[in-house]
Amino acid sequence: MGVDWIRMRPVPGASPEVLAVLVQQQAAAFAATGDWFEGEFDHLQVDAGPGSCELVHHVDVDSGPDCYRRVSAFVLSPVFPAEWRLAAYRSYLPAELPGRLHRWRSHLDQIRRGAHRDYLHAWYCYAITRQVALQWQVLRDHAATARDRTNTWATRPALIPVRERILALPLPAVPPAPRWGADAPTEARLPVHSDLMVELARSWNSLVPTRQKVRIQQPPDFDDFVETALDDAALTDCLDWMDRATQDGYGLLLDW
Repeated sequence: MGVDWIRMRPVPGASPEVLAVLVQQQAAAFAATGDWFEGEFDHLQVDAGPGSCELVHHVDVDSGPDCYRRVSAFVLSPVFPAEWRLAAYRSYLPAELPGRLHRWRSHLDQIRRGAHRDYLHAWYCYAITRQVALQWQVLRDHAATARDRTNTWATRPALIPVRERILALPLPAVPPAPRWGADAPTEARLPVHSDLMVELARSWNSLVPTRQKVRIQQPPDFDDFVETALDDAALTDCLDWMDRATQDGYGLLLDW
């Protein structure tokens, strides 16, 4: 199960005003589930309001072989503001989808021309540091537990100094997530000890059983982070699919 967009058209005679209300009510119904990606939007407030899924009774849904895409292809793309990505969990009527798609593609073009660098760098520092902190917490928990174990692997002399160095290195402080439209903090930086964390994780993994291993990868640099997101095949496919939907007179129904 996942969250999808499915191509749809309003049933004949459906009131545009009623449909617009039903779209908002359906978005509120989804918001009330909290069924988005943990951590990605935790810094944003969500006002669910009164929700309803009645919209599905006012549209004809496409059931062809190319009728749907995962919403995650868009909402997990870090080159879009988090506020936009969270707000994208909704349906789009045929008349509004072209304008929304134009806005998204224009934003990507602006980034390719060098715009929004401060926001993207602040998001990069937030996202990477949060990921490293989560992984480092798991590794520290394993190391702390190993202190009390009597297994052969846990008492290996070579493991003890690695374990103690891991426990001595604190969790990195995760900077606040940037807000779109606000001044992004220019002092945002990656964890000071990220290289050491990767080194210690590799040393730990070389000395412990498979179930004790924790993968901490070397973070990408900022330019690679942005370029990888811009070149994401899933995002490109999703936007191209939306283009075809608009050309065929479809909107998108949120389905979960």
